[in-house]
Amino acid sequence: MSKTEQAMADAIDVLLSAGFTPDGQTREEIVRVPTQQSPLLGVSGGALAKFGGRQRFAQADTGVKATVGPRTTAIYRVDGPGLAGVRGIATHNTSDGNAIRATVAGLVPN
Repeated sequence: MSKTEQAMADAIDVLLSAGFTPDGQTREEIVRVPTQQSPLLGVSGGALAKFGGRQRFAQADTGVKATVGPRTTAIYRVDGPGLAGVRGIATHNTSDGNAIRATVAGLVPN
C-alpha cells in the first residue's frame, strides 16, 4: 500500500469511527486540459485529466458529509438544496489524521 493509499485509509477510519457511513462517490469527469507540451486545446491538444471520483461519507441525521481524496479531505454541512445549501466546515490534507480527528470530534449536530 502506498503512502497516499495509507493516508486515505487512515482518514476513512477516522470518519467511520466518528459515525460516518459510506455515501457513494462524487461525480467523475474526464476533461482535456492544456499542457506545456501541447498548450492548445482541440481534438488532439492538451492531455486528458480525471477530476472527481472522491469517496463520500455522511453522518446520519446531521447533514454533515465528508469527501476523501488522495490529497485533501473535505468536511461540510448540507443545509439545503444545491450548492447554496452547502457550508464548508474544514478541508485538511488527507495525511493529517490528527486535524481530521479534531474536526469531527468538534462537530455539533444541527
